[in-house]
Amino acid sequence: MIMINQPFHGQLGELLCEKLTQPLGRVAHFTIFSAFAKNSGVLRLKPALEQFKNAGGYITAFIGVDAHGTSYEAVLNMFELCDELYIVHSESPASTFHSKIYELTNDGNTWIAVGSNNLTGGGLWTNYESAVCFEDGRECEDCARKVAELSLQYKDPAYPCSRQITSRDDIDELLAEDYLRSEMRIQMETHRDTKRTAEQRTRRNLFGTQNGIHLPGIERVNQQHPAGTAVHNNQDQEEVRAVYEITDTDASERMWFEMRESTGGSRNILDLSKLGTIIAGTPHGTRYETSDPEFMLGGIAFFDVDPENTDVEKSITVNYNGIDYVDCTIKFPTGDHSNGSWRIQMKGQPEAGVKIHRVGGAEWLRHKILVFEKIRTDYYTLSVLDEDQVDNLIGESTVVATNGSSPTSKKYGLL
Repeated sequence: MIMINQPFHGQLGELLCEKLTQPLGRVAHFTIFSAFAKNSGVLRLKPALEQFKNAGGYITAFIGVDAHGTSYEAVLNMFELCDELYIVHSESPASTFHSKIYELTNDGNTWIAVGSNNLTGGGLWTNYESAVCFEDGRECEDCARKVAELSLQYKDPAYPCSRQITSRDDIDELLAEDYLRSEMRIQMETHRDTKRTAEQRTRRNLFGTQNGIHLPGIERVNQQHPAGTAVHNNQDQEEVRAVYEITDTDASERMWFEMRESTGGSRNILDLSKLGTIIAGTPHGTRYETSDPEFMLGGIAFFDVDPENTDVEKSITVNYNGIDYVDCTIKFPTGDHSNGSWRIQMKGQPEAGVKIHRVGGAEWLRHKILVFEKIRTDYYTLSVLDEDQVDNLIGESTVVATNGSSPTSKKYGLL
């Protein structure tokens, strides 16, 4: 038996990835009990879960929905990844589903982690968490027996506090009845509540901040000697230099973009500027900071592309409502197709079904706001909001800018 005190003794998410990608025997099962699930955890485990499943492993998950700690998109993704998926919830406010257990069996060998780690980015990687891990031996056998009993309890069709998810319609019903909420709604409500609490707080800070548990950061450089590229929106504009170099990073970030009318024959083109004119907030300390306080780097930098490296083409995968749409292309068009801006062609193709720009019907992305969250440099989640949410997004953003130098251009913001 060992104890992992995250972040001091490693991260449970890394250990799970290691365990799930080991060679499998004839019979392998992975069972998850988690009070909360978010895309930040599910999608970071996804490659390991897919490798486990493709090698013949069987995945079962029991997920809670109390306190809106689990998102609609996370459940959609879990449904695609799991062989069996159950939602556990009691209508009594006195009872909360709060288990966090991860059990892996492989040809009779068993490994179990029991602790405080939810199936979220924080729970598995960045939060203060503790988990006890058992591997074989009498203690592990006792735990495995209890886990098996618990699984049978929640799988029992007669048990009223558990529902098996057998279709996406089941998940849509949970959303309609407000058991689930979208990732974007949860994030905005959490940010709003945190901001309101901070504004009302009058106490002195009596504690410090733990260093070293955040996702990879950016090394600070001297503002007088910016290290990044020199950027020009057009030939007549004076040079603006990026404070930081733009390099590939898997650090978690969220950015939103207005589509408005969009461009392209299918209205599926999202324009990304090289630079943006700041209209609210400040990019100071972020990788979008420039030598001119009136400008920030354009949205192309969010996708880890140097704004001036216009020969680059990059293909990304976008996860929308539990489905991966591959080969959304980022490029800087030339010739008759050029408007002086980078663009993403939102035409990603799933394994089966329609391309992403057809999901909601023809031209469904027009007059929408696209919110991307980075999981990896080539993998992003997408939320789609109505354009009347722009003021709410501006209020939640660290910095907001318009494409190029025109104040009436499309807006984008860093959340």
